[in-house]
Amino acid sequence: MSHHEFVSARLPANENRRLSAVRRTGLMGTANKARFDIYTRVFRHIAGVPVAYTGLLDEARQYFLSENFTGCLTGVSEVAREATLCQHALLDTKPYIVPDLRENDVFRHHPLVTGDPQWVFWAGFPLVTQEGYVLGTVCAVDFEPRHMSSEQVDLLRGVAADMALTIQMQADQQEMLAEKCAGVLDALAGAEIVDISTARAFLGLCMNGPIDKTGRARLVQAGLAIEEGADLALSAEGNTLRTGQGLGPAAYKVQASPIRDADLLDAMFEMMDEAET
Repeated sequence: MSHHEFVSARLPANENRRLSAVRRTGLMGTANKARFDIYTRVFRHIAGVPVAYTGLLDEARQYFLSENFTGCLTGVSEVAREATLCQHALLDTKPYIVPDLRENDVFRHHPLVTGDPQWVFWAGFPLVTQEGYVLGTVCAVDFEPRHMSSEQVDLLRGVAADMALTIQMQADQQEMLAEKCAGVLDALAGAEIVDISTARAFLGLCMNGPIDKTGRARLVQAGLAIEEGADLALSAEGNTLRTGQGLGPAAYKVQASPIRDADLLDAMFEMMDEAET
């Protein structure tokens, strides 16, 4: 995308902290984006426009999380930040609504406005964190001039706020999950379980999953499990380790951590798979 006479926006006053918030989302460059399609679909429906897109902006690019570009930018996953319309929406937490880009001094020379198909209407709604950092935008586009009602604007602001909250909650949960995983690994190391096979067997037993003969022997030898006939059960020490890390009964888990047991155990197994490869 060429930007010719189009002038880039100044940097937000809180740019460094804003960039940290963007990086914290872990979404830049991610391939798992289908969950954001609902937001652009709702945007198109409420605004009554043919095109909507959403993306985050770091120091160099705008990365699209969902879009249905028509006639231009088709198949593009990102564009240079300096060439975007959305860079101007980073300067305020309020929506940036332009009924006719051709008559706007900021945007009239942008290639998306002068080229084909010609963007005419554009509305950028900032994705604002609870701390006030603008991560990116959700935008509505039309190829003819348009005015939105106050009700439409309010509804679209609500959609953008919901998306921003979803992104922030996801980042919060990822950090909490990482902390819990680190806690479990530290606890296993404290119990002198330093090999992956024994750790995997212990976590498997916490999930009531099948344990092979070698795993059974390792857990019994470590004092974390006892054999009850053909069955294998956690010992008192094993149960102490389990509940101490939020891997205990459902009632305990709800009080101890908002992270689901399955999420934590799945994350632990993924970490072990990566360590073994």
